[in-house]
Amino acid sequence: MTTNNEHIKELCNQLVSAVRADVKQDLYQRFKAEFDFQTGMHGEPLQAVRQRGQRGNDKRPFRPNSSLARVYRVLASRKHGVNIKTLARESGLTVRGVSNAVHRLRKHGYSIVVKREGFLRPKYRLAS
Repeated sequence: MTTNNEHIKELCNQLVSAVRADVKQDLYQRFKAEFDFQTGMHGEPLQAVRQRGQRGNDKRPFRPNSSLARVYRVLASRKHGVNIKTLARESGLTVRGVSNAVHRLRKHGYSIVVKREGFLRPKYRLAS
């Protein structure tokens, strides 16, 4: 008889958990229908997500005297390509700093072209 009672208790527990899951799903659907916006973990509204390299109006430009701005100004002031040592000298950065700035400018969506000719140093320029 105890096995029969245990079997009934198990069935009751399964029934209760199924009803709870059903009620939980119903409440979730009603809540989603009433409040049709997505929020983060703490209830803050989610912001639009841009793809990598895509620029948007809400994107903050780099600061006026940052290393990115200095490298950008040198690249923008030249019609032809500039090698990395000239970029470093004119922007006041190290060669490594210039290569990092070029990488970050590309990440921000700027198109920087590298032209390699023979054994000469590669020349960097902004794509038009």
